[in-house]
Amino acid sequence: MLLLSGLVRSGHRHVEAWAPREAVTEAIRFLPSGKALGVVAMGYEEVLADLLWVRATVLFGDRFGLDEDPGWYTWMYYMVDLATDLDPGFVLAYKYGGIMLRADGQFVDQSTLLFAKGMEAVPEEWYFPFGIAMNYFLHKDSRRLAAPYMQRAASLGTGPFYLTNLAASLMDESQELETTLAFLEEEKANLQDERILGAVDAKIFETRYQIAERDAQRVIGEYRRMKGELPSTPEAVGEAGLSLPQDPLGGTWVWNQELDAELGSVHSSAYYRAFAELAKRTGLGAQTPDSTDVVGVGRGDAPAPEPQ
Repeated sequence: MLLLSGLVRSGHRHVEAWAPREAVTEAIRFLPSGKALGVVAMGYEEVLADLLWVRATVLFGDRFGLDEDPGWYTWMYYMVDLATDLDPGFVLAYKYGGIMLRADGQFVDQSTLLFAKGMEAVPEEWYFPFGIAMNYFLHKDSRRLAAPYMQRAASLGTGPFYLTNLAASLMDESQELETTLAFLEEEKANLQDERILGAVDAKIFETRYQIAERDAQRVIGEYRRMKGELPSTPEAVGEAGLSLPQDPLGGTWVWNQELDAELGSVHSSAYYRAFAELAKRTGLGAQTPDSTDVVGVGRGDAPAPEPQ
């Protein structure tokens, strides 16, 4: 066991000292394969798999969000792959390894490979086809490839009840934002690392706002079809018996007067403030100016656009 622990420690030390990514890939060629480690383990395969998994999670904790060079992902994938070679039933390693690999969109293909490996080893686990569906939908922008995996996850009968609805929604492009939100909320429920959790929370916040903005825009469109013109203000849709959805940012719906905005488009009066605060809090994305710094944007007293 000292020898096995030494092998794992040696692999981790390589991570600390690597230079370019090519050096990492070259060094991996000289590490033992899962089959070779299985021979050396002499009945302690699961213990060695645990050691490799711990090293992989420590590496992720040390590097994620702090290192711009993605070369360390190569090491992490290799260690998780070895761990699951040694212990094919290691559900935790497949699941969280796949989540960690796709955390910032860098190693999505390797994440899919790991989930697929898990599907073969533990076919009754619903999260593996679900994870592949998420990779294709969120990271590859492919409903066609995501749908059969979501259908498989739903057919197993071991996952959440809403998987069947998610599978159906993948075939309906009008439900894209709702599908995205469902994926993100399920991802959040399965996360352990606080930094990934912050990134997912930010995306959930943005997606919920996008859904409300889309629905508000649909109400404005309905008023225009009924009246042949835009209302004087977004809230004036009440004159036609219509109502706007509640603004999730805590503001009111106002005309969007950005130069590239379409005539009659709306957004929240709190848009710039809310997303600037979000960027500052999470460190994600460029900070947008506060609405008070943008002339004619995001103010309740902004003039309505001329009807067409």
